[in-house]
Amino acid sequence: MCKLLNMKHKTYDSIISSKNCGNARNHEAEADVQTPKTNRRKYLTMVVIASNLSTFASGILLSWTSPVLPRLNTINDNNPFGRAVTPSEQSLISSLLPLGASFGPIFAGLLTDRIGRKKTLLYFTGITLLASFTTLIFTTSIEVYYVARFIAGIGAGNCFVVIPIYLAEISEAGIRGTVTSLFTTSLVTGSLFSYVMGPFVSLTTFNVMCAIFPALFILTFPFCPETPHYLISKNSIRKAHLLLSKLRNKTTENVEVEFKLIKDNVESDMKNKASVSVIVTSSRYRKAFFICLGLFTIQQFSGICAVLFYTADIFKASGSFINPNLSAIIIGTVQLIASLLTPIFVDKLGRKVLLLISASGMFLSELPLGLYYYLKENHHDVSFIGWLPISCLISYIITYIWGFGAVSWIMMGELFSAEVKAIASTMLTSYCWFLSFIVTSLFLNLLNLIGTAGVLWLFTACCFLAIFFTIFCIFETAGKTFQEIQDMLSK
Repeated sequence: MCKLLNMKHKTYDSIISSKNCGNARNHEAEADVQTPKTNRRKYLTMVVIASNLSTFASGILLSWTSPVLPRLNTINDNNPFGRAVTPSEQSLISSLLPLGASFGPIFAGLLTDRIGRKKTLLYFTGITLLASFTTLIFTTSIEVYYVARFIAGIGAGNCFVVIPIYLAEISEAGIRGTVTSLFTTSLVTGSLFSYVMGPFVSLTTFNVMCAIFPALFILTFPFCPETPHYLISKNSIRKAHLLLSKLRNKTTENVEVEFKLIKDNVESDMKNKASVSVIVTSSRYRKAFFICLGLFTIQQFSGICAVLFYTADIFKASGSFINPNLSAIIIGTVQLIASLLTPIFVDKLGRKVLLLISASGMFLSELPLGLYYYLKENHHDVSFIGWLPISCLISYIITYIWGFGAVSWIMMGELFSAEVKAIASTMLTSYCWFLSFIVTSLFLNLLNLIGTAGVLWLFTACCFLAIFFTIFCIFETAGKTFQEIQDMLSK
């Protein structure tokens, strides 16, 4: 989900509790899992690359509509329907992805602890994404297009929850932040792939290219392991111990301390599972839930998904001298660079300051952009400011990613304790995707009703309100211990 597009390594660390166990010391078995020092972390690297193929494919989906919808808007050889799609059909093609994605976290919450992280990813991300892209290659029915997009959404939503868990659970503490941050990098790189390749090949060829990545994931991920944490939860102690040894490229004796810590935490988590009622009955969890609801509401109603899904159309309507496809590529590149730089600012500036900068930056970006469209729609000459749309959207993307795009997910991981984190995260992630569905489904209808300027000013108003929400409802969590955060929530 768009949004989901900027989940950062600190969020992942806080969502995942470390778990491990066992005292298996079989030297013969150790020899089977040792790797040469020259190949240190080679196995882990291959696992991370293979797993993130699903993330890359999910990223493609986030901007897939940008190069595709302009092809479907006209009658041409690339249009599989033989007619131009209507605005309502465009809305459904766009919005059914986030609607499906709102169900993905539910599948993830139900299945990751039952059948494992690996099978959940293979069945509900890899297979669903491949089925979706394959269907899009061959179908000539608009109704089947809808189904394919909805199924793709389930796969993407599942990926957004399970991949961060999987990456965090196979990584050692010293590199966990780096490994889990590759989720975001893979996601925005996949999004950039759509912008770069989509406009310049036929629609069929583009969908074939998209299908390659979930196919590669299905072919390679079966050779990847389950996580030690899940194995311990199923009492496969010796197998988990040997796997941790292989992932760390160390003997089982040398991973004993980490293994014991993981085991203790897994057992503790299994004893302290909570229900949804805890969020309702506990005042501090209600407050945390309210804060996160506010963050995700602002995140989506700032217009991020509308911008990502309709980038090319927005630029085409602007009449700017810059080619719409080139503009989309620029936006995708900026998105990638901004996501790579985000971790530098998160701890140095703090959460609240970044959110204030983000809300103010998005407000100051969308306000003049709305003015540009207002002038254009009222037949004023805007050729002398043809540079404004791309400049405003670059500014918007940067400030969104550095603030509400990343910090919302970080704070979700920081505000809830381990006993309710899984439940709260599932509910909030589904809520975020559902809001994305509402925004994308209404976007084109609102364009026809109040014009591009009116829609942008609605987003601007949301960003303006976000400034006050941040000032009065958000407290700083950077540098605070978990207990300090809980004490602040209890006040």
